[in-house]
Amino acid sequence: MECRKIGILGGTFDPIHNAHLMLGEAAREQFGLDRVIYIPNNLAHFKNRTEISGCEERYQMVKMAISENPFFTCSRLEIDKPQGSYTIDTIEDLKRMYPGDELYLILGADSVIGIDTWYRAKDLIKSCVILAAIRHEDDVAALDKKRRELKMMYDADVRLLNFNRIDISSTDIRQKIRIGRSVRYMLPDECIEYICIKGLYK
Repeated sequence: MECRKIGILGGTFDPIHNAHLMLGEAAREQFGLDRVIYIPNNLAHFKNRTEISGCEERYQMVKMAISENPFFTCSRLEIDKPQGSYTIDTIEDLKRMYPGDELYLILGADSVIGIDTWYRAKDLIKSCVILAAIRHEDDVAALDKKRRELKMMYDADVRLLNFNRIDISSTDIRQKIRIGRSVRYMLPDECIEYICIKGLYK
């Protein structure tokens, strides 16, 4: 069976927005990925959980957002683990699910810079190709330096993903909704309607 190239894009997605979708598409196009799997987190280990919407709400919004792209899919792999899951746990689960396929972990530049502080960082870095999204020119020098360090220390395969910075954030969307401002064109209309129906972020 031919080896497939599978992109992994995890996040809180509270809510998912158009920059998340454009990042997945940029990775798919630049690296010829056969599939991009969006994986909503269960436990955001570095965030205050009281500020995060429920797993089901975030999962449903991701499903809605990606529904028209045949190369995108959404996984419940992390949200169905009540104890939560670290990135390396998810990658190891995916390797068992897709034996022989190549996994590409899609990360922002800031995440790649600090990846060697993550849980079981060495195992994670050696387990997959890492795609580091370049959001502005200032990222390039720091990422190049980090890429050389990770290559020397772990024989890491870190590749630069060109992605123009888009000034949209989930935090800003939540704040706008909270104060009654428009979020049109920041995220798919289906997600906006779902947020209104569920009364999220009020």
